[in-house]
Amino acid sequence: MKRWLLCRCSMILVLISALLLFAGCDSGEKARDELTGNRAVKQYHQSTKNIEKIVDRQTEKHKGIPDDEKQDSKSE
Repeated sequence: MKRWLLCRCSMILVLISALLLFAGCDSGEKARDELTGNRAVKQYHQSTKNIEKIVDRQTEKHKGIPDDEKQDSKSE
C-alpha cells in the first residue's frame, strides 16, 4: 500500500513540474506550440507571405524589362 501511495505521489509531482515548465517560460510556450501544431501553421503563414513578396518583386522586375528584351528572350 505504501509503495502504491509513494508511486502515485511521485507521478503527481512529475506532472505538476511538467505543467509548471510548460506554463512558466518561453521554451514551454514553444513546446506547447510544437505539440499542438501551431508552430507549423505559423511557419506556413510566414512562408506564404515570403512567397507573395518574391512574386511581387519578380513581377516588378518583369515589368521593368523593355519590350525588346522580352521578345528576344521569348524567341530564344
